[in-house]
Amino acid sequence: MYQDYIITAMSLLVIALIIGGITVRRYNIPYLYFLACTVLNATFLTDIAGNTIVKVMYPWFIPLFFLIGPGLYGSYCSVEERKDRWHIIHYLPVFLGYVILILELGFFNDYFYNTVQLAHDLKWESTSVFWPFSDKWIILAQPFHTLLYVVFSVRKLNATKARLPLFVLPIVQGISLIPLLDINYHFLTGEFLIFANDQVLRYAMFGLVFLIFWDVVNIRPRMQKQEEEKLKAYEAKKEAARQEALIQEAPKETYPNAGKVTNAEIVLYIERLIQGDEEFPFNKHSKKSDFIKHSPFKNPDWESFFSATSTNFGFFKKYARIHRALRLMEEGYLDNQSVETLAKTVGYSSRAPFYLAFEQIMGKSLTAYREI
Repeated sequence: MYQDYIITAMSLLVIALIIGGITVRRYNIPYLYFLACTVLNATFLTDIAGNTIVKVMYPWFIPLFFLIGPGLYGSYCSVEERKDRWHIIHYLPVFLGYVILILELGFFNDYFYNTVQLAHDLKWESTSVFWPFSDKWIILAQPFHTLLYVVFSVRKLNATKARLPLFVLPIVQGISLIPLLDINYHFLTGEFLIFANDQVLRYAMFGLVFLIFWDVVNIRPRMQKQEEEKLKAYEAKKEAARQEALIQEAPKETYPNAGKVTNAEIVLYIERLIQGDEEFPFNKHSKKSDFIKHSPFKNPDWESFFSATSTNFGFFKKYARIHRALRLMEEGYLDNQSVETLAKTVGYSSRAPFYLAFEQIMGKSLTAYREI
């Protein structure tokens, strides 16, 4: 009878993983770690597939167990927090696990395969592929590792004053770690710590399976809508910082990131525009389509140029106008002409937009620049 239960529970977890993969966006990728590794953990511990999984995949799946906790916690962290370089510390057990496996496979091949054979025979007392820890110690430590991140998750939700339904998954996950520890222990030793038999354990864990399924279908889509605005704001902030960096670096070269452009002819063309060796186009052709039509290059060439330099036509037009103005000023243009005339010469209708563009490109006002 319990085999039908296991099949139902595993099917729900797999369906939850599929739904999560379809509905979860990149802001919440850690949640997919949590789902996928929960499925793997459950598959590993069931009588239906447990021994088969051990024989086919051991020991490569064991480090993935330590993604369940960080995946749960990471799903409550903001995009900014997850992009912080120190966030990687939560995934170190997984990285270290695979480093150890690769080193053992490369330098201690005989020991590695002897250990694998012991695991195939379920003789966990003698397996220690993750030296200095035995595999038995690692598998029993996994529920405690997850419990640590359950605590982190609850604290994170409390700090952000999250809605009550968001607390349900980590709290019930924490409670379910008690039978999970017993399941792990029974898998390793054939004995029980707390519960009377394995059927009780299976039914105790069934509630967690339903909860995960409910969370995937009900809670995460709502979180998705709330987080999308935060993600857009975060990306807008990053783009503003990038553009600011471009503006600050602009006077240092012919054009920002010009060294990344494969078509050097475009860079030379821009330099000729600035130096006055070519007719300055922006008085007649201020629209992008019109400019490209009358330039020596085709639209794909310009799109490749803007992509390589991480800029756009609006920035390019502003940059070329201001640097053309700088060139004219160096030639003594303002000795006999007004700023108003200079602004119109490089394509602005009056002084006001010229002053604004100058400060944006040069990082200082025209007056401050001329006082240097």
